[in-house]
Amino acid sequence: MNLFDLAIIYLACGAPFAVQYWFRLKDRGGLEKTAKCVFVGLAWPVFAVIYAVGALKQFGRPVPPQTEAKRLIEDIRRSLENSVDLSGRPDAAFEFRRAVLRWAELSIAVRKPTTSPAAAGVWEIVEHSQAEIASAAYIYREKRLLNAHFAAAREDIIGLAESLKDNADFRARAIEAATLLKDDLTVQALTRPDSSGSSVVSSA
Repeated sequence: MNLFDLAIIYLACGAPFAVQYWFRLKDRGGLEKTAKCVFVGLAWPVFAVIYAVGALKQFGRPVPPQTEAKRLIEDIRRSLENSVDLSGRPDAAFEFRRAVLRWAELSIAVRKPTTSPAAAGVWEIVEHSQAEIASAAYIYREKRLLNAHFAAAREDIIGLAESLKDNADFRARAIEAATLLKDDLTVQALTRPDSSGSSVVSSA
């Protein structure tokens, strides 16, 4: 390999950096834009180090709670789906996924704070005589509805476990998922061998 070959390889490595920089400079003139892109293409090792450092800093930042919740829900969905064979049954696969996602999403939602500044603002806008009381009543009603939906979603998951009682892998993964979601009632229902899960939930 001679110097000409090395130059070609060097320029080929720098081309992606020059192209990426070209699209970043949307509002620059043609000559200035071309000159800067040529410079980036020639000095690509420096920019590669800069990009790598930036990526490491981004990787080290704390993950937002919303992202963690979405990741947990997706991990639970994938884990439970991998424990059952739904191949060739698109309707059953859809209902299974819907039940799992609904349960996981609601189990996280019910643990969130129930305060709603927006609700208080609405009552103030309509000039309600007791805006704070109206807001508290509204939040209480929404919380009750959320808990009711979560209870129904929990019953669906427990029902799935009962219908798959011979699938020990699904039950074990469902217990693990409920533990991660801090859903103690589902854990109790799925770990009681003597009675059905529904009776545990209804008696709670």
